[in-house]
Amino acid sequence: MVPDANALPAASLRALARKYQQLAAWRGRRDGDGPGATRDQLRALAAEFPGCLRELDTLGAAELARRADACARAADDAAAAEAWMPWVDGYHALVRRALAAREARRRGEVPAEGGPDGFEAAVLAPPGGRMGVVVMRALAERFGVPADTISAALFSLRRPSPYEL
Repeated sequence: MVPDANALPAASLRALARKYQQLAAWRGRRDGDGPGATRDQLRALAAEFPGCLRELDTLGAAELARRADACARAADDAAAAEAWMPWVDGYHALVRRALAAREARRRGEVPAEGGPDGFEAAVLAPPGGRMGVVVMRALAERFGVPADTISAALFSLRRPSPYEL
């Protein structure tokens, strides 16, 4: 089943809008030689939205602000939702799972089967050592969209990826 782009609850879209507003503000300050976000601020947002700092690094302030506006519009009008919105929501959820699996392994608590869908096992032995490849492949499976399409929609490519998605 391919989830509908309109399937995200309004609360999730508002949270994404808030995330993008914060990232846009930080990116705008950073690009304008202003004070960057503090380590504690970055950690707090990354704890809520694991993987979001990649967006801060790869997307410009204008795109981050556009995404904030788009998510806010979609929260008020489901017809305004864009295809990438559930992808990024799923991305954060999968990165959260991946980081939890790595932490569990560090504590010696990872089950041998690696979770019901094998995701945790894949994250603990990712191709080329790249957890992001496993996350993108899992998103592709979940949404029925090629991993490279999702990756290109979520993160600007500064150069061709050396990893096969």
